[in-house]
Amino acid sequence: MIALRFGVADLAKTRFVISPLDHLMAGSARRGVHQGTGSRSERWWRDVRRHVPHRAVRFLDVVNASPIGVPDFMVADLDSVRRQLTEELDALLAVPQRAVEEDVAMFGSGAELPTALARLRDDGSRGLREVSDGAWALFRSCLAPDWPDIRRVLEADIAVRARTAARSGIGAMLDSLHPKAVWRDEGVLECTLGELEGSFELGGRGLELRPNYFVQQSISLLAGPDRQSLLLHPIATPAAEAPARPPAADGLAAVLGPARARVLRAIAGSDCSTTELAQRLGVTPPSASAHAAALRAAGLIATRREGKQVRHSLTEVGHDLLLDNPQPPAQS
Repeated sequence: MIALRFGVADLAKTRFVISPLDHLMAGSARRGVHQGTGSRSERWWRDVRRHVPHRAVRFLDVVNASPIGVPDFMVADLDSVRRQLTEELDALLAVPQRAVEEDVAMFGSGAELPTALARLRDDGSRGLREVSDGAWALFRSCLAPDWPDIRRVLEADIAVRARTAARSGIGAMLDSLHPKAVWRDEGVLECTLGELEGSFELGGRGLELRPNYFVQQSISLLAGPDRQSLLLHPIATPAAEAPARPPAADGLAAVLGPARARVLRAIAGSDCSTTELAQRLGVTPPSASAHAAALRAAGLIATRREGKQVRHSLTEVGHDLLLDNPQPPAQS
């Protein structure tokens, strides 16, 4: 059992936080306490996995490197409570190398350390950049279409809990978070987390409460003297679901046509040669080359020669166009 000890200042500073990065990690974690057959994360992943870009592989490797979770530095520590993913990824990129090494060491050493975490430790800032880029690509391709509805569900959950705190006190609200989180009158929140034991003074910084749409059966705690303590917990009503969206039109296909929209999205996964582009699309290289030429003329992609290859990448305009027109999820 972990005991979180609240002072008067901690009660005043306890607050709810909505984190896109938390949801991206919980939704794409294929192992660990957040998953289960038929869970929201499992259903969401089944729907979006065909759209996962190649650039997301390194992020997914880190998220799934260990069944006990991710290194602490992957969890953003920011002041804002309604966060943008860009803010959280900027915080990730600013993590010092020493913190990366210390957090990774908690997962083992030598052959015991998962390969993805060993690579992240050894690659320094380049590794963090690749993980950050992968998270952004995954969000843009897979979570962004659902995020407005998920955020509304989270905000409704926060409103319910805020009313409980207003009527019955913050202790009653904390006691309602989860059966494994129990409030004691002496100002202690006891969290049962397997065999973990300890006691933490919150030190006047309060506690971040992070409701998570994908977490349904458990709670997770991150607490320590050198950072903000936080508690990841399910939303209040287990049966709540994000409102079903009507079939969405593909705005990018309406602008470019279906074929060239596919080409632009294929290039967005990672830079590629004309031959690689043809393989991704299942078309002939001349056909891929013709589509690429049209997109280049429109200023959406750039090409460069590397030896005997011509390689294609998005321009800023192409990146912004994709960001404004995410791919609609497949309809079941």
